[in-house]
Amino acid sequence: MAKTLSFTDTSPQTVKIGDTTTSFTMVCGNDNGVTDLTSATSITVKLGNSSGYLKSATVDQASLTDPKTGEITVTFNADLMTSLTAGSYSLEVWVVNSTGTSIYPSDGSTGFTITNNIQSTNGSTITTITFNDFVKAMNNAASTIAKGDKGDKGDTGTVDNAGLTTAPAFVALETQVNNSAVGTNLITNSNFSSGLDNWNLNLGANADCKAVVTTDSSGDTCIHITGTGYGCGLYHNQVSFNQNQVTTGSVLVKGTGKILLVGIQGRPFSNFGTISTESYSKIGSTMPAASNTNLFCIYFVPVDGVIDVYIKLAKLEPGSHATDWSANPTEILTKSDYAKIKAAIVALGGSLS
Repeated sequence: MAKTLSFTDTSPQTVKIGDTTTSFTMVCGNDNGVTDLTSATSITVKLGNSSGYLKSATVDQASLTDPKTGEITVTFNADLMTSLTAGSYSLEVWVVNSTGTSIYPSDGSTGFTITNNIQSTNGSTITTITFNDFVKAMNNAASTIAKGDKGDKGDTGTVDNAGLTTAPAFVALETQVNNSAVGTNLITNSNFSSGLDNWNLNLGANADCKAVVTTDSSGDTCIHITGTGYGCGLYHNQVSFNQNQVTTGSVLVKGTGKILLVGIQGRPFSNFGTISTESYSKIGSTMPAASNTNLFCIYFVPVDGVIDVYIKLAKLEPGSHATDWSANPTEILTKSDYAKIKAAIVALGGSLS
């Protein structure tokens, strides 16, 4: 029995970056007939591209206008849109009922397109290479350029162009230069790539808090925080806001401890998330900002007298929803930055195609 997944005649098949109101209407079918979704216990839409699986979204069965028609609606809200860049994507729909799991379509997948909006087509940025990281990589790559002998004029040096253009940072730069940054992280060095720059230690009630920069099993830079006192943790340099602007702070954590605050100091807050000793989980707080500057804090409470946690990928953003981590826009390399770096490399005798 062939399973099919198709757009309805009136459904769009394209959505722009940043558009969180567009929805696709699709029909799950079997052998050219529609699928009755009445008995479904869960419906999940899975997204991917040429690289493979990316993310998924659950379809609220209460939102089905008529389950017997097999129609579902995929809404590109902020959760689904976050981290997706312009390009071609594929969809699958996984339907679970008492007999098992059905995957639509059974042959291949159904395609759709995300396009740039007018803002993202100018000065688009690279989502996975920060400017500081790239500068370090460029310095390493520059060391492959052999210098000429010293003298009045000096001999012409030679260039290891192959080594330059195959450096991992440059390869990633070439393939990602048209991607767009998503989200607005208001703090800098939020992934701790520069250690504890812009961060300060809060000693806690027992004045014994310690923070050590390390690397976890995933290769991510993280901070190991230990201590025994209430309020042990880190705080970031001050950030400015508009009057009563709602903000959300978040961070990935694992270990022993409880959240006290991940957000703005001295403001009413509401916490979310719990800390696991087994794996990273997202915790955070939502609160209104003041009209002046505020400190961004990551503070913990002991469990059985101990705080022993690892934190990474901190974020402070406008709004009441915690989106996926992204770097501060000032730390992300733009096309303009790339053009300047390319010109500098050419001036040194190298080249980037």
